[in-house]
Amino acid sequence: MISTRRAAAAGGARQGGGDQALLRRINLGAALDRFRAGAATVAQIGDAVGVSRTAAQQIVNQLLDLRWVAEEKPAGASAPQIGPAPRRYRYRAEAGYVAGIDLGRHRIRAVISDLSGEPVASLSFEIDPEVGPQERLAAARGVLETCCQQAKVRYSQLWVVVAGARGVIHEGRIVAAGGMPGWTGLDLQSELGALVERPLLVGNDCNIATVGEHWKGAGQGVDSLVNIAVGQSIGAGIMVDGRLLTGFRGYASEIHHLPFLRWRGAAARLKERPDEEVDIKSVFDRTREGDAAAQQRVDDYTHALAEGVAALVATIDPELVVIGGGLSAGGETLLEPLRRHLEPLTARMPRLELSPLGPDAVTLGAIRIALHEVDRLIDLATDRLEEFPRPLRRVVAP
Repeated sequence: MISTRRAAAAGGARQGGGDQALLRRINLGAALDRFRAGAATVAQIGDAVGVSRTAAQQIVNQLLDLRWVAEEKPAGASAPQIGPAPRRYRYRAEAGYVAGIDLGRHRIRAVISDLSGEPVASLSFEIDPEVGPQERLAAARGVLETCCQQAKVRYSQLWVVVAGARGVIHEGRIVAAGGMPGWTGLDLQSELGALVERPLLVGNDCNIATVGEHWKGAGQGVDSLVNIAVGQSIGAGIMVDGRLLTGFRGYASEIHHLPFLRWRGAAARLKERPDEEVDIKSVFDRTREGDAAAQQRVDDYTHALAEGVAALVATIDPELVVIGGGLSAGGETLLEPLRRHLEPLTARMPRLELSPLGPDAVTLGAIRIALHEVDRLIDLATDRLEEFPRPLRRVVAP
């Protein structure tokens, strides 16, 4: 869809008969918007932009020369027709790439996608949870470079990188983060940006995962949802009317700071002994096998989880609550007791669903945010597309 701002600007330029160079740039941006919505013929571009066929052909030729669009190959045999079929042109999703990074406590994961959101490479790297921030951030740069090598993509063709990290993040700085040495107070935007050397956005991992769920996960088509990441710790992200809710300084949904809700340290409820390292998978395996002690520990954990979920449900009234994170692999063994404990605490029981995204929720959300940022940058730079990172001539990813 052509942006309202561009259409209004184009109309104003036409009515005033003003700067022709400005009008050409506006029309070029409107045509690019139309191509990004789907393949089109010259005539369709003329209709969308509101120009003659000759002018539309000139616009298409310029976008071809700039390598933003390419001629679409015929789909194959079709119904007989008189005369040649009109040529169709498509937006080149392979013109550039974006990346998403999940800076987890135990693992760093990166995904690279083209401008349509199609992944071309992904990589996970296990990391000691006790390492300092500089080593963790340097590892993220290394994972990103290796992803580029796997996809046969030049590092310079990463137009935007988005990273999700643990903790409350406000204006690029980590305000508070538990369980990550040296993480609280870190200027993540500046420190990681200096290492990545690409346009960078950073945010809380649960918030970014919520965007992933809305885009590719259980939250597709749902505009009001709560996304709960359950594992060794519990976090949450909130979306209301299709917009991520972060609050005044990034503390929205950080209800684990409320001790009476028992989210902080909830994983300890899965331990047999206080001094043991909890093996969450084995607890859920034994629960499914009918082990009464394991069942009681899962019941305690889901009771504590339900209290926090109920607080969010009472505040937001979401259509959907998504359960993601490492514990979502527990399936109905987790969902059934959670549903049982949650229902008496809510005035209206929301729909509960397990995330289908597994470990990819954060990186997929990061890709979606990066694509939105590319849209914004292209919109801002329509009058100087020649200065934008030069699109590749061909598809180089396998």
